[in-house]
Amino acid sequence: MGQSTPELPADTLVSAADNARRGVVTHVTVKGERVAAIVSESTLAMAQLLAALVTSEMAASALPAALPAAFPWACSLPDGDLKAFAGELCEAVVAESPEQVERVLADWQAVAEVHAGTRST
Repeated sequence: MGQSTPELPADTLVSAADNARRGVVTHVTVKGERVAAIVSESTLAMAQLLAALVTSEMAASALPAALPAAFPWACSLPDGDLKAFAGELCEAVVAESPEQVERVLADWQAVAEVHAGTRST
Protein backbone atom coordinates (compact mmCIF):
# COMPACT_ATOMS: atom_id res chain seq x y z
CA MET A 1 0.00 0.00 0.00
CA GLY A 2 1.23 3.46 -0.87
CA GLN A 3 1.48 6.29 1.56
CA SER A 4 -1.25 8.89 1.43
CA THR A 5 -0.27 12.44 0.61
CA PRO A 6 -0.67 14.70 3.63
CA GLU A 7 -3.22 17.47 3.19
CA LEU A 8 -1.92 21.01 3.12
CA PRO A 9 -3.27 23.43 5.70
CA ALA A 10 -5.83 25.88 4.33
CA ASP A 11 -3.62 28.89 5.11
CA THR A 12 -0.80 27.34 3.03
CA LEU A 13 -3.15 26.95 0.07
CA VAL A 14 -4.48 30.51 0.45
CA SER A 15 -0.90 31.81 0.66
CA ALA A 16 0.10 29.87 -2.47
CA ALA A 17 -2.92 31.24 -4.35
CA ASP A 18 -2.09 34.81 -3.26
CA ASN A 19 1.52 34.34 -4.35
CA ALA A 20 0.40 33.00 -7.71
CA ARG A 21 -1.80 36.08 -8.20
CA ARG A 22 1.23 38.30 -7.61
CA GLY A 23 3.52 36.38 -9.93
CA VAL A 24 3.61 33.80 -12.64
CA VAL A 25 3.46 30.10 -12.02
CA THR A 26 6.17 28.50 -14.10
CA HIS A 27 8.15 25.28 -13.98
CA VAL A 28 11.73 24.59 -13.03
CA THR A 29 13.64 21.35 -12.88
CA VAL A 30 14.85 20.27 -9.46
CA LYS A 31 16.91 17.06 -9.35
CA GLY A 32 15.47 15.98 -12.67
CA GLU A 33 11.83 16.59 -11.71
CA ARG A 34 9.69 19.44 -13.07
CA VAL A 35 8.03 21.41 -10.30
CA ALA A 36 5.89 24.53 -10.23
CA ALA A 37 7.54 27.76 -9.14
CA ILE A 38 6.18 31.23 -8.57
CA VAL A 39 8.14 34.14 -9.99
CA SER A 40 7.83 37.31 -7.94
CA GLU A 41 6.46 40.56 -9.30
CA SER A 42 9.84 42.22 -8.78
CA THR A 43 11.56 39.58 -10.91
CA LEU A 44 8.97 40.10 -13.63
CA ALA A 45 9.48 43.86 -13.40
CA MET A 46 13.26 43.44 -13.75
CA ALA A 47 12.75 41.22 -16.79
CA GLN A 48 10.44 43.81 -18.36
CA LEU A 49 12.95 46.57 -17.66
CA LEU A 50 15.77 44.53 -19.18
CA ALA A 51 13.67 43.83 -22.28
CA ALA A 52 12.93 47.54 -22.64
CA LEU A 53 16.58 48.45 -22.16
CA VAL A 54 17.92 46.02 -24.73
CA THR A 55 15.50 47.35 -27.32
CA SER A 56 16.98 50.81 -26.76
CA GLU A 57 19.89 51.27 -29.16
CA MET A 58 21.87 53.37 -26.66
CA ALA A 59 21.44 50.90 -23.78
CA ALA A 60 22.08 47.87 -26.00
CA SER A 61 25.31 49.42 -27.26
CA ALA A 62 26.58 49.65 -23.65
CA LEU A 63 25.69 46.02 -22.90
CA PRO A 64 29.00 44.42 -24.03
CA ALA A 65 30.93 46.60 -21.57
CA ALA A 66 28.48 45.80 -18.75
CA LEU A 67 28.39 42.02 -19.22
CA PRO A 68 31.61 41.25 -17.28
CA ALA A 69 30.17 43.06 -14.24
CA ALA A 70 27.06 40.88 -14.35
CA PHE A 71 28.83 37.68 -15.40
CA PRO A 72 32.46 37.66 -14.14
CA TRP A 73 33.29 34.71 -16.39
CA ALA A 74 32.69 37.03 -19.38
CA CYS A 75 35.94 38.89 -18.55
CA SER A 76 37.85 36.30 -20.55
CA LEU A 77 35.85 36.96 -23.74
CA PRO A 78 37.52 39.09 -26.43
CA ASP A 79 35.66 42.26 -27.50
CA GLY A 80 34.19 40.64 -30.61
CA ASP A 81 32.80 37.76 -28.57
CA LEU A 82 31.37 40.16 -25.96
CA LYS A 83 29.48 41.93 -28.74
CA ALA A 84 28.19 38.63 -30.13
CA PHE A 85 27.20 37.48 -26.62
CA ALA A 86 25.37 40.79 -26.05
CA GLY A 87 23.53 40.44 -29.35
CA GLU A 88 22.39 36.89 -28.64
CA LEU A 89 21.38 37.78 -25.10
CA CYS A 90 19.35 40.75 -26.37
CA GLU A 91 17.53 38.52 -28.85
CA ALA A 92 16.71 35.97 -26.14
CA VAL A 93 15.49 38.64 -23.70
CA VAL A 94 13.33 40.35 -26.32
CA ALA A 95 11.89 36.94 -27.27
CA GLU A 96 10.85 36.58 -23.60
CA SER A 97 12.25 33.07 -23.61
CA PRO A 98 13.86 32.05 -20.31
CA GLU A 99 14.99 28.82 -21.95
CA GLN A 100 16.73 30.74 -24.72
CA VAL A 101 18.35 33.11 -22.19
CA GLU A 102 19.57 30.10 -20.21
CA ARG A 103 20.96 28.48 -23.36
CA VAL A 104 22.77 31.69 -24.42
CA LEU A 105 24.31 32.09 -20.95
CA ALA A 106 25.42 28.45 -20.78
CA ASP A 107 26.88 28.50 -24.30
CA TRP A 108 28.79 31.74 -23.77
CA GLN A 109 30.05 30.64 -20.37
CA ALA A 110 31.50 27.55 -22.05
CA VAL A 111 33.18 29.77 -24.66
CA ALA A 112 34.56 32.00 -21.89
CA GLU A 113 35.93 28.96 -20.06
CA VAL A 114 37.77 27.90 -23.21
CA HIS A 115 39.25 31.41 -23.54
CA ALA A 116 40.20 31.43 -19.86
CA GLY A 117 41.90 28.03 -20.23
CA THR A 118 43.82 29.24 -23.27
CA ARG A 119 45.10 32.27 -21.38
CA SER A 120 46.28 30.29 -18.35
CA THR A 121 48.31 27.80 -20.39
